Amino acid sequence: MQFHNDHWNLNLAAQPIAWAFSFCFTCVVVGSLPELSSWTGVILLLAPAYGSLQTSPKLSPDDYFNDTYSRFVIILFSYMVALCFMPNGRASATRDEVLDRDTSLKRGWKRAYNARGIALVWENPYLWPEQKSTVVFAKPSKDTLKDKPIKAPVSRHSLATRSKWSSVLIRLCYLLLNSTLLSLFFEHRVSATIGYFTPADMAPDKEGILRRALQQLFSNEMPASPVTVRELQIRALLAANKFAPDVLFLSAFHDFLAILFIATGIDESWEWPPLFGPLTEAYTMRRFWANFWHRLVYKSFSFHASTFTKTLGIPQGTSFSRILNNCLVFVLSAMMHATVSTLYGKRCAWGKGTMVFWCIQPLSFVIEGIFQHAWRKFRKGSLAWMNPSVLSALERGAGYGWVIAWLMWAAPKADFAFQNCSA
Repeated sequence: MQFHNDHWNLNLAAQPIAWAFSFCFTCVVVGSLPELSSWTGVILLLAPAYGSLQTSPKLSPDDYFNDTYSRFVIILFSYMVALCFMPNGRASATRDEVLDRDTSLKRGWKRAYNARGIALVWENPYLWPEQKSTVVFAKPSKDTLKDKPIKAPVSRHSLATRSKWSSVLIRLCYLLLNSTLLSLFFEHRVSATIGYFTPADMAPDKEGILRRALQQLFSNEMPASPVTVRELQIRALLAANKFAPDVLFLSAFHDFLAILFIATGIDESWEWPPLFGPLTEAYTMRRFWANFWHRLVYKSFSFHASTFTKTLGIPQGTSFSRILNNCLVFVLSAMMHATVSTLYGKRCAWGKGTMVFWCIQPLSFVIEGIFQHAWRKFRKGSLAWMNPSVLSALERGAGYGWVIAWLMWAAPKADFAFQNCSA
């Protein structure tokens, strides 16, 4: 795929594979024992999680796969710790006492590998498009959800309502498509856009673009390093490179696991909603992270963030605590990525190399909030004559432009920092 280790062999992989199986099995055991004390669960997870993370760079000859696996280890450990301490963390959405007390390994699997909380009381909403909860697709008993009538939507295109083998076949097509696109992206991402990078492309004076662009547009004096079409192409490529591989690879891997567990009858199709939301919903940065990007870390990181702010004595449920907790979620994401980058030998990971990109994401929410507040006032007073559908389409188009501009400004910061790191 991206980086290949020619010196890798199965002997090198023996230890990481052993740690991986140990960690995965421990997660299932902890997930299958609802009565297990919180700290006992964490203690059981510590050693296999640490061993899995430390040996992860040797798991396969593909560094991109290993990097993704390293993040998976941290995400899974974070989620399992949250599951151990979260009140009613293992409770099913249907409040089925039989399920909640089930100690089978199958039930442990459904609790442990469920970072989005599918069919649990704290499930992330709208995992299936336009459907707030996945429970509507389940077949609860007569005694559950008496006050909430179940009516699953009818849709020819919804994998949630497809038959077993129909959903497997469709997911197989998605798997082949995503795998093909991922291979093409890695092979042609540079040659098809800008040719090849040169040292001048990543010069330190090109890291900041906003001030130079404004000077170039509105000043008679040209900046020392003018913004060129090639520079914009490089920034677009770096921004795409930060997200496209994860979208394609994780979607393909998600489809592979869905096929495996649906075909064997362990899971049903509705238990495997898409990992990523519709890209069309990403017309603000807030919606990019909340509606499009995967939400594998959100619940566990939010739980850790709120626990930390509670410890500081900050009342929860206020606007201040929500903003602070959301900021801490991105800080935790930054720490996760910095840890993995350091593990793979990247210098400056704990500075501008990794931390900055994730930590500045809440800034985009503030900018959006201020602009949307002013725009609503202007729209109400000056644009009442416009056709609402046309105005909405223009707003959405402007939103897509804003998201692209933000990512082209923010995403390359890590690449410039790693390229010019002197640590």
